[in-house]
Amino acid sequence: MQIKTEIKDICLNGGDIERMVAAMAQQIVQGEGAAASPVLVGLNTKGLAIAKRLARHMALLCGVQPPIGRLEIACGESLSASDTSSAMAGGEPIGGYEVQSVDLPFCIDGAAVVVVDDVAFTGRTARKALDVLGSIGTPVSLQLAALVDRLFPNPAACPNVAGVQLDVSANERLLVFLEEIDGFSEVLVRRGW
Repeated sequence: MQIKTEIKDICLNGGDIERMVAAMAQQIVQGEGAAASPVLVGLNTKGLAIAKRLARHMALLCGVQPPIGRLEIACGESLSASDTSSAMAGGEPIGGYEVQSVDLPFCIDGAAVVVVDDVAFTGRTARKALDVLGSIGTPVSLQLAALVDRLFPNPAACPNVAGVQLDVSANERLLVFLEEIDGFSEVLVRRGW
């Protein structure tokens, strides 16, 4: 049986997303200053696409494009990290979070590492990413940047930099579409799962 979903709202269009990414890049550059060389690590496919956009904007701001790595983390039992309403059991997701691949073509020792994700929700995937990176090396700082912060109560990891904060209810789903992956860029909120 298929659950009927309906689009509630288009929260952000492609232009909005690009302006938010530019503002996020400004926050990252200003926040790091001369303390360390920032490196970006895209979390999963959409986080990587946003990291690449951030890197381009950061290059415009400071003349140097930061290196980009990738970290793939999957939620256990074939669940998407954002599908927590159906995956919660006693407040914890069923299954764990598994590191599928790590691609860091640079050393993170002494670097300001920024993990980039599309949506921050429960923070469990991001927490796993931060823990993995902390075990790989000794960065001077570990931060989380997310295009959208869903304002989950007591998340496992909160974004240090967020493009926008959206209070999306538990019975709604937030969907991020990016030109590089989906052929168009929008953030939508849908009722139902």
